[in-house]
Amino acid sequence: MATIYTRNEINGKRYYINIVVGKKRIRRFAGYSLDVAKANLKKLEYDLTFNQIGERSSKLFDKSLTSYLDYIKTTNIKPKQVKVIQSKNTKFKDYCRRQGIELLKDVKSEHALGYISKRSQVKVQSEYNSANESICKKISASTLNREINFIKRFFNYCIDMQWLDRNPFRVVKPFKIDSKKQRFYFTKKHLKLIFEKRSKFIDFYTFLLKTGLRSTDAYKLRKKHIQGSYLGILMNKTDDFLSIPLSKPILELIRPRFKHDFIFPEVQSDRQKRQCLKEVQKVFNPQFVRENNITLHTFRHTYAHNMLDKGVPKEVLQTLLGHRSIKTTEIYANWVKTKELEKWV
Repeated sequence: MATIYTRNEINGKRYYINIVVGKKRIRRFAGYSLDVAKANLKKLEYDLTFNQIGERSSKLFDKSLTSYLDYIKTTNIKPKQVKVIQSKNTKFKDYCRRQGIELLKDVKSEHALGYISKRSQVKVQSEYNSANESICKKISASTLNREINFIKRFFNYCIDMQWLDRNPFRVVKPFKIDSKKQRFYFTKKHLKLIFEKRSKFIDFYTFLLKTGLRSTDAYKLRKKHIQGSYLGILMNKTDDFLSIPLSKPILELIRPRFKHDFIFPEVQSDRQKRQCLKEVQKVFNPQFVRENNITLHTFRHTYAHNMLDKGVPKEVLQTLLGHRSIKTTEIYANWVKTKELEKWV
């Protein structure tokens, strides 16, 4: 017996087909309207009757992945992210190939579970100075969860394309992530150590500290992004437009730099960006850097902390930081001064 059922998802209602053939249950995406779903159900029943499903079931894993990558390149996903998605899915494809699997239909839940179990045991040297100190750590839970989601989306695409009936990664549950500790920010003492170094990147550090702008956005700043006393830029992370006022000291800092193609020409190459980061990290003990995940983004955390200390409402801070959700800004809320809290007791 065949049935049509619905699921309410972020983009609206989706219709699915549920049909049992012999002892095999087939579930398949059927469309975004009931009429389309009914038409696809009839087509599926016809294909099953005349044994045309076998042709689609012989879809090669390799070609399916190529099709998926071609598809996501037509969306708003950035090229850098496409490369990450390709890398994660290719690793699983290679794992399946070592298991003798070439066809998409032969990928089972046991392969998904086995692969993720193996990945969870991999050790990497991704933290600051870890290679020099021979420090290895297992891949973090958040990294594994992103990888699981990347592969799940690929198989959901395969279901939508009617190459598969179910997602083998459906049984893979996300790893539990330890509750996040308070985000580290630079104290006055830390900042004194950084700015005492008289680095050629001091102006860049100052700009990050006083604006809260992400370093990835500050790298690409040009004169055209400054309109009067306002900075307006399309943020690299979210593709949202950010418009924030700049203080007089910051305007005085960057105006002499308008003669350059980029406001901060000293951080244009990958080598320069790495050097800019290293000069901050070298101020501190390597273990301290690793424990607190000190990066250029720490200047943004420090900006948020300083603004909250001034009593800036979180709704205003949300706009200044360019957060889509107030929940993201609320992560910083526990930074309010103890004295400020005591006033309300």
